[in-house]
Amino acid sequence: MRSFLLAFCLALGFLQSCAVGAQEVPDGYSVSSMTRSTIFVRDLDESLKLYRDLLGLTIRVDTIVEGPRINEIMGTEDYSLKAVILQAGDSTIGNIGIYEIVGDDRAPVPPPSNRVDTVTGDFAVVFITDDIDGITEKVIAAGYLLVSPPMVLFPSPGADVQTREMMFRDYDGVLVNLIELGIPRPW
Repeated sequence: MRSFLLAFCLALGFLQSCAVGAQEVPDGYSVSSMTRSTIFVRDLDESLKLYRDLLGLTIRVDTIVEGPRINEIMGTEDYSLKAVILQAGDSTIGNIGIYEIVGDDRAPVPPPSNRVDTVTGDFAVVFITDDIDGITEKVIAAGYLLVSPPMVLFPSPGADVQTREMMFRDYDGVLVNLIELGIPRPW
C-alpha cells in the first residue's frame, strides 16, 4: 500500500507533501491529524470560482491523472481524474482537494443540497479568516446559499473582540464554515 501511495503522489506531482512534508503518526495513535480534505465535485471550474477566486486559496497541484491505478483507488473503470489541491500560504497540511471525475457516465448523484440548515450526514470544511464580513458579502453576491450570517457562537466575557462564524453551502452543497477569531484569541 505504501508503494501505491508513493506512486499516486508522484502521479499527482506533489511527492514533497506526500512524503517529505507529510505528518508523522503520533505515538499512541494509528493515524495523523487530517492532511487534506478532498471534495469530488460536479464541475471543477465552478468550484474554483469559490475556493480559488472568492476565498483566495492558491493552486498547489493542478493535474489530470489517468490509468488503471487511479481507477483502482476510486473503484471505477476507464475514467480520468482532474485534481486540484489548494492551499493558503505555504502549508503542506490542512489543504483542500477539488477533484472531478472525467468521463463519468454513470447515473447522476442526487442534486446538491439547497438547504439553509444542517442535517445529519452534512459535512463542512472550516477556514479561519480575517475578513468574515467582506467574504460574506461576496458569498451572498455570488449566489451561494447562506446558512448563517456572521454571529458570535460562543460569547467570551471580557474579550475586546468576539470570535464570529458564518456558514454557507458551496456549488456542490458542501458546508463551508468561516471563523474570524476574536481578541484575545480564544485558543
